[in-house]
Amino acid sequence: MQSVFLLGDSITGDVGGSWAHGYAELVAASLDGEALVSTLPENGEDSRKVLTRLEQWLGAGRYDVIHFNCGLHDIKQPHGADAIQVPIEEYAANLPEIVGRLRARAGIAIWARTTPVTDGQRVPTKPFDRFNRDVDAYNRVADRVMADLGVPSNDLHAAVLAAGIGRCLHSDGVHMTDEGKRVLAAQATAIIRRALAQPERQSQ
Repeated sequence: MQSVFLLGDSITGDVGGSWAHGYAELVAASLDGEALVSTLPENGEDSRKVLTRLEQWLGAGRYDVIHFNCGLHDIKQPHGADAIQVPIEEYAANLPEIVGRLRARAGIAIWARTTPVTDGQRVPTKPFDRFNRDVDAYNRVADRVMADLGVPSNDLHAAVLAAGIGRCLHSDGVHMTDEGKRVLAAQATAIIRRALAQPERQSQ
């Protein structure tokens, strides 16, 4: 059976908590019998953490498809500060390194564009904000990197906008509602299924 790895933050995977469960479990259910789907045992967070932990997460195996994202944690901005967790120049440098490592372990790597947020912070206990201007800027950087490297993209950002922010975004302004998870899972499943059906995948 073919294998798929879903790499991302809490939008993607199960990192504990009820509504914070990501769309990965829905993709796994949709591809049941077609592919074995794995995801992270923890929050993948930002591009720095991905580079640090990637080999540990992937283990010794090789995957037919790796669907990946980082961005929402990169753009975290402490309240009242100008600094962003991972500056955009560093993000731009980290992404090609991530792609290179993934391509050594996967038949196809698919980038997932970062989903929109509600500006600011809806959860008082969290000491940082997120803003859509940064989502857009970091997505533009990722778009250039992926285009230059020939990496196909899954536009999850557009999927949320098309389905409706009010329907898709949880009240915390970042995570997905059940409807949002279904929207992202349906699009990810369709793109991954097409990738798995490519002749070069079937011949491995």
